[in-house]
Amino acid sequence: MDIEEDQRPAETTGSSTPVIVSAAQASSGLSISIHPLVLLNISDHYTRLKLQDPAIAEAGRIYGAILAQQSGRDIDIINSFELPMPQQDKVDLDYLAMKQEQLKQVFPHLDFMGWYSLGNMPSESDLKIHEQLLQVNESSIYLQLDPAGIAGGTKEFPVKIYESTMDMIDEQARLVFVKAPYKIETNEAERVAVDHVAKPSTSSREAMISHLTTQRNAIAMLHARIQFLHQYLKDAKEGKIPLDHDIVRQISSVCQRSPLMNSNAFDEQLSVELDDVLLVAYLTTITKGMNTMNDLIDKFNLAHGTIQSTGTRDQAGMMPGKAGLASPAGGRRRMMVNSVLYINSS
Repeated sequence: MDIEEDQRPAETTGSSTPVIVSAAQASSGLSISIHPLVLLNISDHYTRLKLQDPAIAEAGRIYGAILAQQSGRDIDIINSFELPMPQQDKVDLDYLAMKQEQLKQVFPHLDFMGWYSLGNMPSESDLKIHEQLLQVNESSIYLQLDPAGIAGGTKEFPVKIYESTMDMIDEQARLVFVKAPYKIETNEAERVAVDHVAKPSTSSREAMISHLTTQRNAIAMLHARIQFLHQYLKDAKEGKIPLDHDIVRQISSVCQRSPLMNSNAFDEQLSVELDDVLLVAYLTTITKGMNTMNDLIDKFNLAHGTIQSTGTRDQAGMMPGKAGLASPAGGRRRMMVNSVLYINSS
């Protein structure tokens, strides 16, 4: 979406008023694109500050830096971050350098490309701040968002971008702003995000709210009717109203049809599920115990030797390992092996 700014010289008043915005056309040839994330960041910055300090927000005194990716004369404004309030129109360049260095580690392809603020027209204060930021980037641009620009149903996009240039005014060189054309650039992911932000009440959320509201109303209605029946039975028992046996029978029938949590079927089902959970826990404990026993047998065999199957016999005509099993230590080992085999087979 291309946004072409009109070139009416509304900012150039009389000779006694300093010129802030020049009526000349931008001659830099820059192709500027703005991504929705930047506009969302600025809007969020303004909304939070308006809730914290409405006076500052109404005066338009919020500041931030914009980050862009530049390729030749093409500039894509992709991200932004907030800047502290300038004191007496002096920007904290040390903070800006520190923040820029941090962001370089996360977004190495983005460079500082200018700054943003609020308002419908640049002021002398904005020009002084912009002049300081030219020390960081000599081609800095200024993005200005007008929160009241969409009031009254106007269709004009409330964002303006200015470049800076030196102009001869009253035979003196002076830094002035020049309006620059721009366009809104979005990709598929950004379009989905913007659509989600623009419509926070999604269909799933609306369905869930509608479902919960229906349940709440049904529970409230059931509670009111139960209270009414309870009050009727109480008044009939105390003799305040005549007893109607037909109504009492209907109330008794409704109570008998209502499911009770302390029924035998509920107790049986709860017992079955509890037994299943305990069985799984017991199986887990047995499995861990068998694994520990297997590790113990492996370490015991490694420390005291294992039964060899080389086929050679000693002088007594016995296998080398069987002599060990015939000893008291071998008997204990044989009992342990048999117990493990029994556990594994069972």
